[in-house]
Amino acid sequence: MKKGAIYGALVCGMLISACGSTTKTPELLKYEARQKVLDMNTKKNKLKIELEKEKINNEKLQAQVKELNEKANKETTKFNASDPNSTAADANATAKLLKEVGNANSKLEKSNKKIASLEKDIEKAEENINKLNKQIEFVDNK
Repeated sequence: MKKGAIYGALVCGMLISACGSTTKTPELLKYEARQKVLDMNTKKNKLKIELEKEKINNEKLQAQVKELNEKANKETTKFNASDPNSTAADANATAKLLKEVGNANSKLEKSNKKIASLEKDIEKAEENINKLNKQIEFVDNK
């Protein structure tokens, strides 16, 4: 009885492993590679859309930074030492403005880094697509 159960378990195990391991044909490999190319193209297109959005945001930030920098340049030169109270108020207003300028500049820097990162990611995606296309051509030529 025990030998029969062991024998049955071995036969079932062999059937499962035989049915579970299928070999992939070159045609199937080609279709899988094409699917990967399509997925990579989708990813690349999403990255390009995100890049364009960030470029638009970057242009707005550049205009804002330019405006704030010009305003800060004007504000820092108009101090008057004759009235200490107004000078103190001007200094506080200028300090706030300079803080805004610093924040705007850091946002612009962050946006520039994001653009560079997206461009690098798009480049990598294109390289991967080209590699997969070469694999597909190699399979087609066989």
